[in-house]
Amino acid sequence: MASEIVLFNPGDSLGNFHDYNEAVRSGQLYKHKDETPHELVIATDPKNDEEYLIFYAKDAVDPNNKDKSGTKYNISKHL
Repeated sequence: MASEIVLFNPGDSLGNFHDYNEAVRSGQLYKHKDETPHELVIATDPKNDEEYLIFYAKDAVDPNNKDKSGTKYNISKHL
């Protein structure tokens, strides 16, 4: 299975963790606390796969939008 690669602005990250399980727990708590209808994703930077970031899926950068630049991330989990 090919990994899902998505572009995000690193400044849009809701959290940054070194432990995958902590990132998942924090994402679930954040989603439950804010009762957000938006999907969250756990992502890793392909250059540093020891760091896990949480993003709103809706904040993904369209690669065809020349006005916005983003960093490539691998999606590890959808919440």
